[in-house]
Amino acid sequence: MQDKKILEVNHLNKKFGDNEILKDINGTVKSGEVICVIGPSGAGKSTFLRCLNLLEKPTSGEVKFEGTDLTHVNEKQLINLRERMGMVFQSFNLFPNMTVIENLKLAPIRVKHLKDDEAQKIAMHLLDRVGLAEKANAYPSSLSGGQQQRVAIARALAMNPEVMLFDEPTSALDPEMVGEVLEVMNELAKDGMTMVVVTHEMGFAKEVADEVWFMADGYILERNKPDELFDNPQNERAKDFIGKIIQNV
Repeated sequence: MQDKKILEVNHLNKKFGDNEILKDINGTVKSGEVICVIGPSGAGKSTFLRCLNLLEKPTSGEVKFEGTDLTHVNEKQLINLRERMGMVFQSFNLFPNMTVIENLKLAPIRVKHLKDDEAQKIAMHLLDRVGLAEKANAYPSSLSGGQQQRVAIARALAMNPEVMLFDEPTSALDPEMVGEVLEVMNELAKDGMTMVVVTHEMGFAKEVADEVWFMADGYILERNKPDELFDNPQNERAKDFIGKIIQNV
C-alpha cells in the first residue's frame, strides 16, 4: 500500500507574469506518507501546494493524482478529482451564517448527494474525532481560532478524501492554540492519512513527517528523512535556514 503513488509532480513550473515562482519541481507522495514542506517566506511553498489540486494552474509540467494528469482534464473531471483531495487553509473559511454541523454537512449533501441523516452521522463522528462534538450547534464566531481550524479539518474530512493538503494551518493561530490543531493532524497521520503539509512547525515536521522537503527560491533544494534533514542538512541554504531556527528556539 505504501508504494501506491497518490501524487506525482514532474518538472512543475509556475510563473506570475515574469516572476518565476516554481522552478522544475519534482516529487512523489505515496499512500500513507506525510510530507512536510518547509522553507523561508517567499520560497513558493503555498503556490506549490495550490498547484497540487490546480487552485493555481501550473505554467508547465505535470501534476498527477493517482496517475491522472490534472493539467490535462476538463473542468468536470477536475471537480470530481478535487473532491478526493481535502484542503485546509491558513484562514478557516467556515461559513459564518451556518452552525458547525451545517458547515460539515454542506458538501456531502450537495456534492455527494448524501441524505441529511447520513451526513449528520458522519459530521458528528468527525466532530467527536476532533474533540468538538459539543460545539455542533455553535456558530463559528463563538469558537476560538484553534477550534475553528479543527472544524475546518473535520469539514475537509467529511468528503472522505484520499489526501489532505494543509497550507500553514497553524500560522493564523495564537501560540496556545497551535498544539490542539497539531494534535488532530498527528492523529490523522497515525491513522494513515496521506498528507502534504506546508508548515513552520519544525517540531511537528520532525516528529510526524516521513520526509521533509526544503524549499527556497522556487526550488526544492533538499529532501530527506526528518532526522537527516534537521540534524545534518547538506544544502547550504538549508543549513542556514535550520541553523537560524535552532538559534531562535
